[in-house]
Amino acid sequence: MAIEVLKVELKSVSDASGLEKAIVEGKFRADEVIGVIGKTEGNGGVNDFTRILADQAFRRTLLKHGKRDEKAVNQIPMVWSGGCDGVITPHATIFARNEKTGPASKSRLAIGTAMSEVLLPEDIGRPAMVEKVAAAVKSAMRNAGIDDPKDVHYVQTKTPLLTIESVQDAESRGKHVACEVHDSMGVSNGTTALGIAVALGEIKMPKAEEICRNLNLYSSVASCSSGVELTQAQIVLLGNKAGAGGRYPNALCGRSVL
Repeated sequence: MAIEVLKVELKSVSDASGLEKAIVEGKFRADEVIGVIGKTEGNGGVNDFTRILADQAFRRTLLKHGKRDEKAVNQIPMVWSGGCDGVITPHATIFARNEKTGPASKSRLAIGTAMSEVLLPEDIGRPAMVEKVAAAVKSAMRNAGIDDPKDVHYVQTKTPLLTIESVQDAESRGKHVACEVHDSMGVSNGTTALGIAVALGEIKMPKAEEICRNLNLYSSVASCSSGVELTQAQIVLLGNKAGAGGRYPNALCGRSVL
C-alpha cells in the first residue's frame, strides 16, 4: 500500500475545491482518502465553528465523488485546528492510500487511522480516556500494517473537550468530571498524549493522580488537538513499513508536509 500526500489551500471556511480538483484530475480517488489534517482561519477556541464547516465540506466532497456511504465517510479522521490569525495560510493536508507496493527491502511512509470508543465527559482527564486512546492507537498501527512501535514517528489526534452541556449530561447520570470546562482543552490533549505513550510502550499505564500532573510522563511522537465537534478520538498515525510503495522514503519525510 502506498501513501499519497497533498496539501491544498482553503480559500474560505467551507472550501473543499482543492480536494475536489485533486480527485477530478486523478491524483487519487475519493475512496482512497483515509485522513485529513487541516488548519482553518477560525480563532482556535472552543467556539470556533470553522472547524465544523471545513469538516462538513470535505466529507460532502468525498460522498459526492466516491462510493462510500455517509457512515463510512464519517469514520474518516479529519483533524481540524483553528487559529491562523493572519500568519498561517488556511490549508489541509490530505492523505490517500492505494494498493501499490514497493521493494520489501525498503521502508517507506505508511499511515494508519482509527476512531476510538466514545469518550464520555467523565472520561476526560482520567484513566478511562488513556485506555480508550491507547486501544485506538494500536488499531491505527494495525491499519497501517506496522508491528513495531519503534516504527511509529508521528501520531496526530483530535479529541473532545468539555462543554456546559456535556458536564450537565455527566451529572444527570450521577457522574462527575475531572476538571473545569475552561481547563478541559489542555487536559484532553494531555490525557490523549499519555494514551499514545501507553500504546507505543513509551510509558506504563499512569495512575489517576499522575494524569496531567506528572510531567515526567509524556509521548515523544504525539501531536494532540481537541474540540467540541466530536465525541471520539480521531487518530492519524504515521510510521515506516517495509514494502510500502509511494514517493516517501520514511515517515520523517511525511512529517514535513504537515
